[in-house]
Amino acid sequence: MPESAFKGTVKEGFERRFTIINEKDFEKYVPDSLQEEFAAVFNNVADWIEEGRKEDGKAPFNSYVVINLDEPYIDDIIEIMKRNDHWG
Repeated sequence: MPESAFKGTVKEGFERRFTIINEKDFEKYVPDSLQEEFAAVFNNVADWIEEGRKEDGKAPFNSYVVINLDEPYIDDIIEIMKRNDHWG
């Protein structure tokens, strides 16, 4: 299902594949008690994913570059991604 957060952006109509949380926003807007609870659950989930990836013969985790869609150079980035079959 297309992601509603993409409406009006170059990603409109795309499905969400990744969830990004700005850690500064997390620290600023989420109550401390919930931050601790989230961290515990998130770390547990991450452990399951890492173990599953290893069982599948993959690296336990990936590293990513995150670029906001409102950056003035986003069209250049999209063209590079398209040329390398990484857009869509």
